[in-house]
Amino acid sequence: MTNTASFKQIWQLSLFSFIVAAISGFLYRYGMLYSLPEWLHFANIRHAHSHLMFFNWICAPIMVWMAASITGCTSEKLIRKFTTCLYSMLFLGFLSFPLFLVYGYHSVAIGPANLPLAAIVSGLVMLNWYWFARLYYSNRKGAPSTLSMSFFDGALLALIISSLGAWGVSVFQFTNVDSPLTASAMTHFFLTVFTEGWAVLGILGIIWSQIQDKESLITITPGWLWIPILFGSMMVFPFSLTQTMITPLMLSAAKTGLVLIVLSLSLNVWLLIKSKELNGFLWKSVIALLILKILLQSLAILPVDIWPGEHGLRVLYLHMLLLGFVSITLFESFHPSRNWFAKVLFTTSVFLVVISLINISGYWPARFIIPNIYFWIMIIAILPIIPATHIWISDLLN
Repeated sequence: MTNTASFKQIWQLSLFSFIVAAISGFLYRYGMLYSLPEWLHFANIRHAHSHLMFFNWICAPIMVWMAASITGCTSEKLIRKFTTCLYSMLFLGFLSFPLFLVYGYHSVAIGPANLPLAAIVSGLVMLNWYWFARLYYSNRKGAPSTLSMSFFDGALLALIISSLGAWGVSVFQFTNVDSPLTASAMTHFFLTVFTEGWAVLGILGIIWSQIQDKESLITITPGWLWIPILFGSMMVFPFSLTQTMITPLMLSAAKTGLVLIVLSLSLNVWLLIKSKELNGFLWKSVIALLILKILLQSLAILPVDIWPGEHGLRVLYLHMLLLGFVSITLFESFHPSRNWFAKVLFTTSVFLVVISLINISGYWPARFIIPNIYFWIMIIAILPIIPATHIWISDLLN
């Protein structure tokens, strides 16, 4: 079992950021029914919510697990280097939240200059990713060559590759090229490689590290379990674009990427179930959500009238993946023997969130939609916050 005790404060700050981001998610749902202050805009709430989740919740705990998995991390000096990097990243992530909430991507007048403050801070966060990557790879030699470490290596590579899309968006804003497809493609390349590559590979690395990388389970070449996911994550971003924007070649590449992801994830699921070590309600929920992810992505491969980039379906999918698969794994991994009831409540609330979002996915029959569905979605959005706050307070007191 990976010992993350040296990074306890990092985990606590990350968990606090999850609570803040979840509250902003509730605020977004509230604003769909009731009036908000004039200075608070929907787009800004969404940007603040997603960036804090990405920067401080999806990144920091995975990086903690990666750092703690390096053999040399018993060195106090090395631990300080990693924690300094992670504290810096968390600080910038928290700083980005009010900037996105108030200004979004708009520029702010500071003296004679107009500066996109939120975008600048986001760029500094990505510089912290490179800082972490340098620390990780420079100290990777002493770590054992296990399957989980291969997942971590691939995940970090995906994170660095995803950042190229974000930098591309920033550079593109200062050109005279009028191409909505290019700008949108860069944005969604970042988002897709981040979620499908970094987040999925990082979480699978955490899961595999907890079943001790049993070599007897791996009856195939280990690379098949993560390399197709890495390459596939770089190919599927066209599914996030408006359907009319993409070319037949882009669609073929996206479907090929999905095939790679689905096949590799299916192999992972088969071996994880075969291990018989992921027992209990929480781990079975994680596996169930991973299977649901595979099924949803398989539908996008088939010639059926489903487009993953449609807003309702994309919101459903991202909550299933990030609030569900990623977050449940993190709660169970960092607290394997504590707060069982709170974690069960959190997991149950996640499934309620997913079920509520199915109603507005655009593919649920209208006659079966729950009356006052947006009100209930707003109420259900509160539920994950309660057990998460309990776990956070419990962690602070222990």
